Amino acid sequence: MTFTEFMRRFPTNDACLDYLKEKHFPNSTPCPKCAKPTRFHRIKGRSAYSCQYCAHHVYPTASTIFHKSTTSLQLWFWAIYLISSSKCGISAKQLGREVGVSYKTAHRMLKNIRTLLSEDIGPLSGDVELDETFVGGKPRASQTRGMNRSELARHALAKKTIVFAAAERGGRVRASVVPRRDKANLIAKSREFVLPESMIFTDEWPPYEWSRRTEPDAARAFSKLSCRFGRSGSIGVGMTLAVQYTTLSIV
Repeated sequence: MTFTEFMRRFPTNDACLDYLKEKHFPNSTPCPKCAKPTRFHRIKGRSAYSCQYCAHHVYPTASTIFHKSTTSLQLWFWAIYLISSSKCGISAKQLGREVGVSYKTAHRMLKNIRTLLSEDIGPLSGDVELDETFVGGKPRASQTRGMNRSELARHALAKKTIVFAAAERGGRVRASVVPRRDKANLIAKSREFVLPESMIFTDEWPPYEWSRRTEPDAARAFSKLSCRFGRSGSIGVGMTLAVQYTTLSIV
């Protein structure tokens, strides 16, 4: 979706409110008060709709991240689009510049939207790829001066955060920060994210040996060379989303 397409679909706050109303209270929805299938009509000057029979008021923004927010719905919708479509994540400062709000407001919006996007989606199933990655920048030269190559590598890894991701091929992704990429942590997260009857695809990292020993007919391993991370789409997308949706836990 381009900015032009976004503005065509959500040109005003009223258009955004009507969209929420159609999602929560479409035509023929039973009224919460009189229980009759009804059509809810907009109340002029208010972010509410009334039942055509008993005039009961319903609020499409109730129990959502938009409730009691002074930021316009159109800006909320645009922020959701920017965050969900960004391949490498987005910072609060950048979001504030793009949306046109203060840093404090952008940080609150970013936190709420990330929390919403990272809600539990249930265990993955089918063909599921597992992988982990290190997230973090390069150490400063002043911190590594005088270190040899092995010391530099250990120092760099100690400063990075480990993110584990499970991705359904052509489907959903779940990701989480893990303290270590050892057997115990990988088994625990794999069992949390993936249903037991799923087909598991991994690289040849030794901690994944448990899957080939315990489920020989439901697991396969590929070398890093032949797998070509991201070729099938799932692993590459998984790592991108892992970085994007766990940034809040890292910074």
